[in-house]
Amino acid sequence: MFLAVYSLRNLTKAAEREHIAPSAISKRLQDLELELGVSLFYRHTRGVTPTPAGEVLAGHVYRLFDDVNRMSLELSDYASGVRGQVRIHAHTSAVVEYLPDDIASFVEAYPNVRVALREETSPNVLQSTLDGVADIGVFAGNLAVPTGLQVRSYKQDRLVALFPAGHRMADLDTVTFSDICDNDHISLESGSSLQVLLAQAAESMGFMLNTRIEVTTFEAAMRMVDVGLGVAVIPEGVVRVYAGKLRVRAVPLDDEWARRNLLICVKDEEKLTASARVMLQHLLGDPMPRSCQKTKPLLPNR
Repeated sequence: MFLAVYSLRNLTKAAEREHIAPSAISKRLQDLELELGVSLFYRHTRGVTPTPAGEVLAGHVYRLFDDVNRMSLELSDYASGVRGQVRIHAHTSAVVEYLPDDIASFVEAYPNVRVALREETSPNVLQSTLDGVADIGVFAGNLAVPTGLQVRSYKQDRLVALFPAGHRMADLDTVTFSDICDNDHISLESGSSLQVLLAQAAESMGFMLNTRIEVTTFEAAMRMVDVGLGVAVIPEGVVRVYAGKLRVRAVPLDDEWARRNLLICVKDEEKLTASARVMLQHLLGDPMPRSCQKTKPLLPNR
């Protein structure tokens, strides 16, 4: 109301703009002057003009409004997901095959959102998301999902048998898991989703994997295959990324379970931060909301 009177130099016009009776706005100004201990306006028949104290107060009030407007705009960035942080925990296959491109395109659209990506085994991804350590988890769909998580479909990958270049099966078009059961196997660490899947498949077929070497990364497994220490079962996309000059051959597995669904989990989609919700929509291929545009100022600009 003070700014309305200051800018219009007229109590009646200011009262009309603020939808208040002239007597009420006059009373408010008198109360303000009493509280500050100074006169803010010279009153005359044609209206009012600010006193030196009124000019000083106007400068302060305008700066206050500018600060509040700026605060509103900056906080609206966080509310709409334009700024903030997203914590993603994902198993190795997703980290290697799909997330680099998805995160890169997200960061290009939202450069002020920090993406913290951590590589975990699928069981740890589920636990981290359930514990609230991760906003979004990406894991292999062959694992049981604990109660308390919401799950959405993400991608699909295909498993291949990886042979040394001179292996007798290296030039086949496809193989089944049972075809390679008598080979020495290079396995990922116990507890990983892929190791669990292969152990379950072997058990259902009545044999045990002859694990010769256990490693923690696909890259290490491929190197072991390259030097002829055994065969490995690896996602096809990982082979494309890491094969390089290795002397290995990838042959698709023809078993039904060899096409894996990769899933996304969150603890509660409705309670995600705005940045995490925007990332989730991006990963799922949903159109990203344009609600990220800055909101209009809540207070009048100078």
